[in-house]
Amino acid sequence: MKANRLKHACKNVVGALALPVIMYVAMMIFCFANNKMYFGSLVMWRSLVGTIAASATCAYGIGLQFKSGRLDFSAGAVMLLSAIVAGNVAQICGNNPFVFAALCMILCVLLNIGVALVYVYGRLPIIIATLGMALLYESITAVVFDGRGVNLTANVALRQFSIFPMALIPLVASVLIYAAFSYLSISGRQAQVLANNQQAGVNIGINERRNILVSYIYSGALLGFATMVYASTGIINASFSSLSTIGGMFTNLLPVFVGLILSRFCGDTIGILLGVIAMSLMNFAMEAVLTAELGSAVTTMMTGVFLLLINVADAKGPVLAAWLKQKFNKGTQSLEHT
Repeated sequence: MKANRLKHACKNVVGALALPVIMYVAMMIFCFANNKMYFGSLVMWRSLVGTIAASATCAYGIGLQFKSGRLDFSAGAVMLLSAIVAGNVAQICGNNPFVFAALCMILCVLLNIGVALVYVYGRLPIIIATLGMALLYESITAVVFDGRGVNLTANVALRQFSIFPMALIPLVASVLIYAAFSYLSISGRQAQVLANNQQAGVNIGINERRNILVSYIYSGALLGFATMVYASTGIINASFSSLSTIGGMFTNLLPVFVGLILSRFCGDTIGILLGVIAMSLMNFAMEAVLTAELGSAVTTMMTGVFLLLINVADAKGPVLAAWLKQKFNKGTQSLEHT
């Protein structure tokens, strides 16, 4: 019994860590071959913490709705509007980081509740409701503070949430909140039941409207942590084109796919974080070796290929493993007969 448990635990650890470890080794070889010897250094990891925190916190906020069966297109607009308002108000209040952090959290939760109310009481499809609210929030960014956005590039007091070690605060907090909702809260378990079979969940007495509102409060808090990092990264421009925030939302949705695939080994909470680390390593290596324009193009292409291979491995991996095991057993038997 203990041997089986140990074997199962080792299998889960290897399965969970295989992807980031393979990505790390591959990107290290790629960088070293191009004389970028600082890959893997302490300086690299310190600079990468901010990137991982920004991507992971946003991925958790989007992933919480995605695993509940809802694809929310308004997350990027919620973060953009909250970042602009919180950044400017915090600067007016004397560059107080606590005011900035509190505003990011409060605004994201309130804006997310607005999305939930439109979806629940408007009785609209989730795509229509979230796209409509994304357009509304984006249009407001072009009006507030004269449409100048916010610039925290030179603001040492407010941009510390995107720099090690302060970037660890929103990162760790988002992991804990996502795990608490998914594994400890009744609403999280009810959300999973509704995602698997909505009608069955309603029939056994789950209040769907209440569950949606609670889940949007949780995801609003996660987006609040994401906004703390996102707004601190540099210049945040207002949106003057329709649905300009959708691209960023889809970029941060990619680690969610990886996390859900890895969830069989370590759960989706750790899986999403490992997916973020793997993709951050790839992006860092590409940007370090290639020029800005070429690096962006190659990174986009590599991301697509990476997700394709991951999904193929997830779907056909057991079949391939069984085939290889069968061939190996046949080869072993033929050698024994000879």
